[in-house]
Amino acid sequence: MIAASPERVFSVLSDLGASRQWMPAIQRVDGVSPGPFRLGTYWQETRKAGKRMMQSTLTVSSFEPPSRLGLHVEAKAMKGDLSFRLAPNSAGTEVTYEAQMWGRGLMRLMTEMMNRMMAAEDDDILDRLRALVEGRRS
Repeated sequence: MIAASPERVFSVLSDLGASRQWMPAIQRVDGVSPGPFRLGTYWQETRKAGKRMMQSTLTVSSFEPPSRLGLHVEAKAMKGDLSFRLAPNSAGTEVTYEAQMWGRGLMRLMTEMMNRMMAAEDDDILDRLRALVEGRRS
């Protein structure tokens, strides 16, 4: 639960400039497609994953402001889908986050382990999002 409107939460989710503030694993965001953030927007992301640096391309796969944002991830060793669902509530916005990754090639054997590692790394992602949204006053 985030004490803010779905519109405000969605604006933070769709602000690539703010992403490093609530996702500290992101080291860089580059190559953002031109135009406003929308369905089909893509960018390259460099992220710290444990002791390794991982580069991936993210594409907005669903864009339904202010209720749903989906991202598709393509990287050398894996691909995946992330989604945020936002529902208005008397206390603000209820946010649901889901992520599923799949290994490529030999990494397919590591899919289950990758998802466990990602779940452990992202277990506080909604807490970090809440802290940023509730701390930002507009």
